[in-house]
Amino acid sequence: MKILFDHQIFFQNKYGGISKIFFEIFKRLNDKKIEYSCSVDLSNYSEGFIFEKKTKRQLNRVSFFSLYSFYKIVIALLLRFRFPFSDFLLNKDSGVQRFSLSKQIKYLNEEVNCAILNNEYTVFHPTYYHRYFLPLLKRSNTKLVLTIHDCVHELFPEFYGSNNFILRNREILSVAADKIVCVSHSTKADFLRLYSHIPEEKVSVIYNAGDLSKEPIETPSFANKEFLLFVGNRGEYKNFIFLLKAFSLIAKEKNLYLVCAGGKKFSSHEKNEIKKMNLEKQVVHVSFSSETTLANLYRNAKLFIYPSLYEGFGIPLLEAMSVGCPVFCSQINVFKEVAGDAAAYFDPLNHFALSELLVEILNSTEKLNSLRVKGFARVQNFSWEKCADSYLKIYEDLSKV
Repeated sequence: MKILFDHQIFFQNKYGGISKIFFEIFKRLNDKKIEYSCSVDLSNYSEGFIFEKKTKRQLNRVSFFSLYSFYKIVIALLLRFRFPFSDFLLNKDSGVQRFSLSKQIKYLNEEVNCAILNNEYTVFHPTYYHRYFLPLLKRSNTKLVLTIHDCVHELFPEFYGSNNFILRNREILSVAADKIVCVSHSTKADFLRLYSHIPEEKVSVIYNAGDLSKEPIETPSFANKEFLLFVGNRGEYKNFIFLLKAFSLIAKEKNLYLVCAGGKKFSSHEKNEIKKMNLEKQVVHVSFSSETTLANLYRNAKLFIYPSLYEGFGIPLLEAMSVGCPVFCSQINVFKEVAGDAAAYFDPLNHFALSELLVEILNSTEKLNSLRVKGFARVQNFSWEKCADSYLKIYEDLSKV
């Protein structure tokens, strides 16, 4: 059994999220001394560097004369002189960067295609949804494993555009795949409803995990203030403006801060909303580059809030629980599947109800402690070892076919 992984997700986003799943699989393959290869050297990925495996040259360094450099200069000038521009322009950051790295990515695509055509690996597990490899895969004995992390592009196409490459490719890849993994039963149900012609027996569920309990204890920013925590991107379905509205009703009275960890800096639209609600001094954005920093933000927060309208799983729920941070989340099916009775749930369309629930539980040490205790128990049902071992079982089964 030999497994091949490609480079896609590592150019798509920084460390964390989907890439975290693949790093955990790599770790388990190393522990079991199972032969595998990734098309790039990720030894310094957490610092933001991707290297070519043979020459060790950096692959994600953008030329000064590239479209991406020009794009960044334009954005900086617009911000510097406070010219109005659409947030849509900011959302093109990763796409423009990827376009500017197209030569490096094409080189890697050819490396993967060569390995597939030569039948060097029994299983290929692409890390995202480009389909550059499909023509040659059809001429190979290599089996294809595909992971479906969510169906947000299908369910909220208005946020991504009808020409989004994931919408174009996901169905084609799913038909070609020998095995499909969904990260929750809720995601599996959505996927099979959307793609009813995909045989259910081809689809398995493997849960993610989210354990930060072994991260060292440090003092983070805002440790001397009482704050609520929001983690990750703040795209439309993440429901961030809804959270601002709920927070604005209690922020002054409770002398609370809302710390937004990760994701991009506040957009002009978000800044306007924050200003409109008179929250400039109480809503702050914090970048983080390590799981240690994130773990200590969770540890020091009064509670973690996850107001999404939709998710495929919800790793931050378990990350918060693993270090004793009480969890508030929207009452969507997947959050109930993951968090069980260890979270306080709210209607993600009623910010008044959320503000009332926040006041009720923030005023009760007993209820906050109850959520902590239930969280510690709930997180034991999930582990990265179990997740990675389940993938290994799929690889082994396909390698025998």
